[in-house]
Amino acid sequence: MQAARIGIHWKLGNGRNVRFWEGQWLGNTSLAIIYWPMYVINEQHGKTVEEVWDGMDLKLTFRRTVSEQVMNLWWELVSLINGIVLSEEEDQIVWAYTSSGKYIVQSLYAVVNFRGITPVFVNLVWKLPVPPRVQFFLWLLSSNKLLTRDNLAKRREISDPTCLLCSEKESILHLFFDCCVASLIWEFISEVVGVELGQNFESVARFWVANKRHKVTNIVSTATLWSIWNFRNEICFQGRKWMGLKDVLLKIARMLKRWRPMMQQELGEKIEGVINQLEQKALSPP
Repeated sequence: MQAARIGIHWKLGNGRNVRFWEGQWLGNTSLAIIYWPMYVINEQHGKTVEEVWDGMDLKLTFRRTVSEQVMNLWWELVSLINGIVLSEEEDQIVWAYTSSGKYIVQSLYAVVNFRGITPVFVNLVWKLPVPPRVQFFLWLLSSNKLLTRDNLAKRREISDPTCLLCSEKESILHLFFDCCVASLIWEFISEVVGVELGQNFESVARFWVANKRHKVTNIVSTATLWSIWNFRNEICFQGRKWMGLKDVLLKIARMLKRWRPMMQQELGEKIEGVINQLEQKALSPP
């Protein structure tokens, strides 16, 4: 049963028993599936978390020179793993649907009958019609596990806690919603999809509950969140310069174009309309 498989995962301790790529220890699937283009050329298959991550350096090597696409995946993975702290405790297999981590028959029954006992928005990310890597990103965002600078500061001292797009302190709420750049992006996205989005996380996630009715809204808002995060990381890790709002809007449009082949014709046509509006806005004179 799918619900039972999803309910079982590793709780990371010292990382000696959990396989880095193949184990289910972050989110709802393995890193091998999420980062498949990188996994297939990596030389550390079957290695444990402890063997490849020492709290400072991610010790992965590859059989050949990586492409620009895989390099972008690498920076994304590095950003994610930087937030992982190993402990002296043993790794444990736990059940996700109880607070104790122990399996109880009633907890599985509750999930199967849509009376779930875990936060509703966190579980819904796996049903959104977007790529698995993006679902994984949403799970991290929903769980406040993305490595924004405030979360990084909980693990080690950082010299600059400010947002890379403005001068305020960076947090998940700030980066994706309160930042002046994010606010401008959401203002236009709300106009395109016809509903108010971007005041806070709940303003976006509330539409996940009725995904069949709000597929366009959910796909576009997810592409917006994902693009903001990627743009932020390009500035942080690759030295990209801020050149204006058009860069982010075009990034969202390109993201939607890559996802379009996954969609049925009617949905794809609606998304194509959104892409056109994004490109027109980005390329129009200021």
